[in-house]
Amino acid sequence: MAMNESQAPSLAEKLQSLPKQVIYGILLVTCTVPLFFSVKLPNKPIDASIDFYGQTMKLPDNGRVIICSDWTNSTRGESKGEMEVLLKLLMRKHIKFVLMSIGDVQAPQVAKDTIREVNALEKLTGGTPYKEFEDYVNLGYFAAGEGTILAVNNKILSIAQGKKDFPEGAGPKDALQSPVFQGVKSVEDFNMFYLVTASSTNRTVLERITKCPLMFMVSGVMVPENNSYYAAKQLKGLCGGVKGVYDLETLMENGINNGSDSVESDLYRGEKIPGWPGKGNTGKGTAYYLALHFALALLIIAVIVGNVGMLLSKKGSK
Repeated sequence: MAMNESQAPSLAEKLQSLPKQVIYGILLVTCTVPLFFSVKLPNKPIDASIDFYGQTMKLPDNGRVIICSDWTNSTRGESKGEMEVLLKLLMRKHIKFVLMSIGDVQAPQVAKDTIREVNALEKLTGGTPYKEFEDYVNLGYFAAGEGTILAVNNKILSIAQGKKDFPEGAGPKDALQSPVFQGVKSVEDFNMFYLVTASSTNRTVLERITKCPLMFMVSGVMVPENNSYYAAKQLKGLCGGVKGVYDLETLMENGINNGSDSVESDLYRGEKIPGWPGKGNTGKGTAYYLALHFALALLIIAVIVGNVGMLLSKKGSK
């Protein structure tokens, strides 16, 4: 029987026909409001994150690494937090780095902007800001990704030949004259190759870099695939999505096996790996992890409401 046009909609109909503007409005509030509160949720870092932190902390002070930054603002919600926490770790250990990209032409500039922001944050907590060309050298974007990574593995100096870096307040300088490259003959002279990516460049790097240890920082949807690489010992450590960033922020604050508040791990049994308590360790991981939980709670509620509406509708039609 057709419902009378003047008849008020039933509860079932109301539950199944919420205006999309209302749904998006609730989602906006749910995901935005938590960002204004720095609430530390209980957290147990996973082994992949613990290894990422532990292996980075075990790098020699004043060492050097390569960062392949293949993310842009389209994934800044996850990738920028990963880049920030990586930079904090390297700066606090005074590790120089080569910055490059094979993923997107915008990536090097986005990375440089992030370096400037982290420099400012570290300065506020008594750290020493990094200087371009002196502490890191930017090789820019390479369009031929596969060939470039193969060259990094076999003859790294070849990719820097003819490249110019543009340190702030100075003219262009030959990248190979940077202190970062002094004494370098091959990729084996670097302590680690870090990849920060939200694309398939992870496979490009994994298949071609064989002479330098690897650690990846990937978006949340890429975690299952890269967990396999970590489990197979192809990666020394892995930071995955917002959870990975929050894990690293937790580890930076508390350390590993380093006291009552530290993260306890059998991966480093008998070793004490310190953190930097109170030194501006909280960042996007802490902020976004709370927002993520609110968003997931909203998703669960929406599923429940939709199913209740469907069941009531079926019951009413009998």
